[in-house]
Amino acid sequence: MAAALAIAIGLLFAAAPAGATMYKWVDKNGRIVYSDQPPPADVKSEIVKPPPPPVNPNAAKEFADKELELKLRDKKRAEEAQAADKTRVETERRREICVQARGQLQALQLANQNYYRYTENGERIILDDTARRAAVDQQQQVVRENCK
Repeated sequence: MAAALAIAIGLLFAAAPAGATMYKWVDKNGRIVYSDQPPPADVKSEIVKPPPPPVNPNAAKEFADKELELKLRDKKRAEEAQAADKTRVETERRREICVQARGQLQALQLANQNYYRYTENGERIILDDTARRAAVDQQQQVVRENCK
């Protein structure tokens, strides 16, 4: 325990000069002196600025990582916007199909009206009861699939 205390005190004294003010002056022999202790009162001195902090050796990598992160975030936003647009278009398409299917279903269910279709040749064919029920079933399925 005493050894640990001695080491801690030694480290404290070793670290103290690093944060101290540095002075620069010319002594009586003409030599430039640097010290953390102020010079005698009759000597002209100046305070020396501490050295700049060490350069971050990982600055380029950190910058590249942040740039990559921004690009990925922008890409994700673009993908989300594209997915939202796709969903909106699909929803609108289903709504239009729903409106058409409900209208056709309503027309098919009118009991006293003839319902007809055109052939590939352009001939008009009136649906019999079986074909009409099949068309009603088909439109009901379209309504179930698209009108939610």
